[in-house]
Amino acid sequence: MNGKQNELDDFRNNPNRVSAGLYAKCRPKFIGWGKENTRISSHDLADIFQNAVIIMMLNLESGRLSELVGTLCTYLFGIGKNLIQAFRRKQGRVGLPGDEAIPITMETDPGAEAQMIAQQADEQLWAKVDALGEPSRTLLILTYREGLNSQEIADVLGYASPEVVRQLRKRCLDKLRKAQG
Repeated sequence: MNGKQNELDDFRNNPNRVSAGLYAKCRPKFIGWGKENTRISSHDLADIFQNAVIIMMLNLESGRLSELVGTLCTYLFGIGKNLIQAFRRKQGRVGLPGDEAIPITMETDPGAEAQMIAQQADEQLWAKVDALGEPSRTLLILTYREGLNSQEIADVLGYASPEVVRQLRKRCLDKLRKAQG
């Protein structure tokens, strides 16, 4: 058995310990690389690294990550680079529903109450998304909060094609409609 497979087996057996080691070893390297090669803030790079770790754990739990070509750190960098590309694309886009902040308004502004009601409805919707569980939750978050397209989600989560992602997204939305029903 090679060292890469040992690293993956260690991660399966003790994900908390191995994740802590990855944070200590890979996070500073990723943030350093990102600061040198992108114009993304350290804070955003740390968030991207966190998302990469979560995706890696989901891939392991779902069986999509069954063997390593490189190290776990290399695997995280690959996911992180895909997330950086998505982050850059999202910066150039108009915000998605639920991403906009409610502007500060006067209490007498008749639109303030409508905005607060809309925000509460949005929060209730995302609570129902959270209740769907994995992988539905991750798929919808990557689509609607992170702004990734089907091909990007397939690449990040290890699905065979963007068509698989579209089919899964349709099922997730059907579940969500039934939950609201």
